[in-house]
Amino acid sequence: MSIFKTAAADEVKAKQLNKEGCRVTVSVEASSGLITKAFQNAAVQVQSRAQMQGFRAGKVPLDLVKQNFAGHIKERALDLAIKSAISAALEQTKLNPVAVPSLTKADFATFDDGKTFSFELAVDVAPEFDVKDYKGIPVTKKAEEATEEEVKAQLDRILQANARLESAPEGTVIDDKVYAVVQYKGKRNGTDDYKLSADSELIDMAAPQTMPELAKAVLGMKKGESKDFETKEGEDTLSFHVTVDDIKNKIVPALDDSFAKDMGFDTLDALKKRVQDGLNAEAKENSARDFINQIENHLVKMNNFALPETLVQEYTDNSLNNFVRNVTQLKPEQLSAEQRKSFEERIRPTVEKDLRIGYIIHAIAKKENLEATEADWQAELDKSLTANAKNKEDEKKIRAFFTERKDHILATLNERKVFDFLKKEAVVK
Repeated sequence: MSIFKTAAADEVKAKQLNKEGCRVTVSVEASSGLITKAFQNAAVQVQSRAQMQGFRAGKVPLDLVKQNFAGHIKERALDLAIKSAISAALEQTKLNPVAVPSLTKADFATFDDGKTFSFELAVDVAPEFDVKDYKGIPVTKKAEEATEEEVKAQLDRILQANARLESAPEGTVIDDKVYAVVQYKGKRNGTDDYKLSADSELIDMAAPQTMPELAKAVLGMKKGESKDFETKEGEDTLSFHVTVDDIKNKIVPALDDSFAKDMGFDTLDALKKRVQDGLNAEAKENSARDFINQIENHLVKMNNFALPETLVQEYTDNSLNNFVRNVTQLKPEQLSAEQRKSFEERIRPTVEKDLRIGYIIHAIAKKENLEATEADWQAELDKSLTANAKNKEDEKKIRAFFTERKDHILATLNERKVFDFLKKEAVVK
């Protein structure tokens, strides 16, 4: 509850000056009476915390408080007056801000007890638009079952993941199909450098290397052979002495019942069925996600309207900060201006798309009279209880969660209703 009530209608004059996109500029004039009340309330509030020698805290006479804490009183009065005047101005102009309004013009030097005070306000409001082209959205539906090639590829990945290395026969020559186990010592400009040395280094000769010269040097060598070679790193000369300790072949298991049993299945057919079922579930999930994505992209393309800049920036900042905390080793405040700008440019389009879709879904729900009901909420609660409540304690926690988050759950169910409607109305190719 506010500590200072909204001003009366006759204490504030508000007028909408202009509107650009979702931003409305409002002029506000607070009456002298409102300012006087603000100073009176401010004086009492400052008095409650004031301390002076000879008086207990909060018991300093009001006239002494006004004399000795005039600056604090004026600062507090300004805050109270502006908050009260803004609330009254929003009521008068019937504006419903989506973010905290901000002062754009004010002459604080004119603020004084018993005088009127004027300022201008920037108010971001929800976009006004007539939602269109949401029925009959053309959608190409992806397959919900995996192909034979996809199943085969997945089985091959499983085989590769269970491959092992075995020493090659004596006399084997290193080529681009084997694994070489080597040891080497390196020098930089003739001086030993431990960073250029390693024991039992395993080299996959078929893969790209961080030290490609090393892989090239051992090509054609046999187990037990040694070799010296040199390479350049900038202006430095790097020299190496390398010895081949072993040469290994990759052994991929056969795809048969024996391998299936090693993987915990009775037969190879059982393993294949598990792979097929897993890929089918993944394909079905991907198809459903892609279906929704096509609908969203169409809605965004066909409904272009201005978004509240304050809200866009707030959501962008939140997403950026979460991304930095979770993905990088930095704290948001450690980002340079250039880094922050780069992150914002990557994140902002997604934020704008999500925000736009939210407004579009709300507009469709209103236009089509699609609204989640108490019965829908109860059904969702019952479904969660059946699936997750194993005992009385679980049931109690689930009921508490659904009660505390009721508005959020109803909003989610409302969105689900809209998308079910859009999917039903879509034209599937």
